[in-house]
Amino acid sequence: MGKEIQQVMRLLCACFIGLLVWLLPLDAQRDYFLEYRGQLPAKVFYGTKPQNVSLLGVDGKKGIIYAKMEGVGNMQFELRSLKQQNISRFELMLPKDVRTALRYLSNEQYSPKYLEIIRPFIYKVLLYLEIPFEYLPIHDDCLTYAKALVEMELFEEAFYLLSRLNLVKLDEFGYREFSETSLDLAGKMIAKTPKSAKVARALLQKVTIRDDAADHGAYLRLADSLRLQGLYSEAISEYMRLGPIVDVSANSPYKMILQLWPVYCYIKLYETYSKGAAKDERYAAAAGKMFNLALQNMKKVEESPPDRQSNEFSLYKLIRALIRVQYARQFEAGGNDQKAKDFYRQSVLEVTEGIVNARVGLTWLPESLMMAGDAYENLELNEAARNVYKQVNVFFKSTKWASMSEEKLMRLPGS
Repeated sequence: MGKEIQQVMRLLCACFIGLLVWLLPLDAQRDYFLEYRGQLPAKVFYGTKPQNVSLLGVDGKKGIIYAKMEGVGNMQFELRSLKQQNISRFELMLPKDVRTALRYLSNEQYSPKYLEIIRPFIYKVLLYLEIPFEYLPIHDDCLTYAKALVEMELFEEAFYLLSRLNLVKLDEFGYREFSETSLDLAGKMIAKTPKSAKVARALLQKVTIRDDAADHGAYLRLADSLRLQGLYSEAISEYMRLGPIVDVSANSPYKMILQLWPVYCYIKLYETYSKGAAKDERYAAAAGKMFNLALQNMKKVEESPPDRQSNEFSLYKLIRALIRVQYARQFEAGGNDQKAKDFYRQSVLEVTEGIVNARVGLTWLPESLMMAGDAYENLELNEAARNVYKQVNVFFKSTKWASMSEEKLMRLPGS
């Protein structure tokens, strides 16, 4: 039953990807497989004896390779019993300039002219990736082309190509690099154009996340890229997908961070909706829901919080401080200044404890410092706030945090 559900999910995912491709900009709708369809010249070796054939296609589900042989006509090879048919291998007859161009790309000498040479052939070749490497060694060339597209930032074509591959089957063949290239593409698409997140995430659903620390790390970085772009709902979805996989992995270093980041994202969504609720009360329900989800998930974290010596401890303290700031703002809006100040004090204590135990390289440290400075301002401890903002300038030069701290310093009384 589990396999049947997985097959249905993959089918739905494939349909969704097809729809998303159709919705891409006009220049991304170019159908390369249709444009370059046609016969593929090759040799089939019966033992050591070669025969010229034209490959017409392969049906992975039926396990059939369709071909045409001179003097014989149309014929079929049984994909699952090639050995019994005395077939040792197939060999493609690619032109010399195509092989030369592929060699340049494999050496990371990227150029549009090499793509133009390879493209008319590679889209014919890609149709045969479900033939095992031992019988048709084309996988390296196809991977070279896909990687070149990503490195040259031709993201529309790279997505078009990778979204149509059977990544699960390629994983089974030992070509995990196609899945890794898909992860790389998704991350770069999101970083370059946040609006492409929906399309990029559809590709992610085709990638199998293995019980492997490298896989977990790569997928976590991709989810982080969504969060850093302010795509908090999308980030939560990917953290939630990775979380259960990591939970059953022995001694994974990512278990705690995957509990914390969704809480952070819920708080950020609450901030967004609560601002909207100030202008339109229809956003109030959504804001309340996000805040409750943050509190519920944080309650689970509190049952077994991160160790004080861990990197995650300072993020944990940042999140606790963020929650207290939200309470402070709620009381502030309600006119209870005393309660508001009490929660601002609590937020300072929480975030400061995290900063004391943090190292400079942690990505969330500048936000922790800025938050401490902001809380000091709310408590009218302007000199303490000034010192914090100056620290941000020293440790995080040429970042958005340095710019923000400069603005804060200029607005402080006495500046």
